[in-house]
Amino acid sequence: MNSKNAAVARTIAALRRSTGMKGSEPIVYVALGDSVTAGWLEHGVLDADAAYPALFRRRLAGLFPHATVSVLNMGLGGDNAEGISERLHRDCLRHEPHLVTLCLGLNDSRGGAEGVTSFRERLVQIVERVQTETNADVILITPNIRADLPPNDTILPEYIRAVRAVARERLIGLADVYAVYQGALRMGAAPADLLSNRASHPTREGHQIFANALIDFFQP
Repeated sequence: MNSKNAAVARTIAALRRSTGMKGSEPIVYVALGDSVTAGWLEHGVLDADAAYPALFRRRLAGLFPHATVSVLNMGLGGDNAEGISERLHRDCLRHEPHLVTLCLGLNDSRGGAEGVTSFRERLVQIVERVQTETNADVILITPNIRADLPPNDTILPEYIRAVRAVARERLIGLADVYAVYQGALRMGAAPADLLSNRASHPTREGHQIFANALIDFFQP
């Protein structure tokens, strides 16, 4: 048994019960985030079908071919933890999801080092509301790297550490995409070449990294 299964045990059970037939319960997956979640690629190109929530749903179909899974992609370009807190009921809670993923940090990090504490507090508040107001499993996702920051930038890593800490403290899943990108950099990849807009949006291949990190929680 995959040790990560425990973080999404309720979702896995629901997927196994879902048959796509009359009387069966469809699975609701809500993806909260910013432009990356929404599927913004190079400048002016929005392709939600190429974004990781849609890719992840197709990967789930391979593992649970009879389950009906509805993906609500609630990523909005430019959004941050504050914005998601404000729209959490509208875009997530009222849909009574089985699974919620939350990918934040890129826009939040523009607040500088002094913004890390409030970012972490808002992240905790979002997770707590999802956990208390729904029966959903929650997975936090660390974002991809940025190529428009100095090579020695220490601000974004602080936000990444905050995401990891919240996942650890709240005992929820962590899809550490940032760590995968860091591994690519250590292997010699150029930051801009890993991003479709050469700044902050992952390439289509990069969205596969996100999908891979999520499907790991559902592998047997």
